[in-house]
Amino acid sequence: MKEKRALLSQQHPKAGEHICEFFFSTFHFPPLTVIGGYWPIGSELDIRPLLHKLAETDYLCALPSITPGGLVFRLWTPSTYLEKGAFDICEPPLTLPQVFPTVLLVPLLAYDKGGHRLGYGQGHYDRYLHEHKAITIGVGFKDQEIEMVPRQSHDFALQYILTDEGALIIKNDHNL
Repeated sequence: MKEKRALLSQQHPKAGEHICEFFFSTFHFPPLTVIGGYWPIGSELDIRPLLHKLAETDYLCALPSITPGGLVFRLWTPSTYLEKGAFDICEPPLTLPQVFPTVLLVPLLAYDKGGHRLGYGQGHYDRYLHEHKAITIGVGFKDQEIEMVPRQSHDFALQYILTDEGALIIKNDHNL
């Protein structure tokens, strides 16, 4: 799936712009909603155009930091200086306020129509969601969809999937 995603990333360089369009035509959250995103690494779908557009509107953006205790989200703006954290992931500095997003944009390695996802296998998002309620939106390329994602009892299913071709509404209410 990593190889497939890398190929899709090369084939669809404007996917981040498409995601931005589909996000705003599909989702309507109240002003000042805290939206937790991610800073893309490798071939993850680049949501930076969406993050910038969210920051220009009435939303608050946050990015995750990987800590020994799990994921922690900190406020982010386009002027925020990012530091290299665990796994060389760009993260906001520890000095910025911690927030608890109402909406989480979750990167995908693969997904199925039931909202189950493959990530990097570390379980960071699943652990976070066991402690904090949030609306979950998986973000990836349409062609990352597979028949069935292997899962364990502690895995959270996503409520929405946002791809370069549109949005899939799943609504797994057990997440809320």
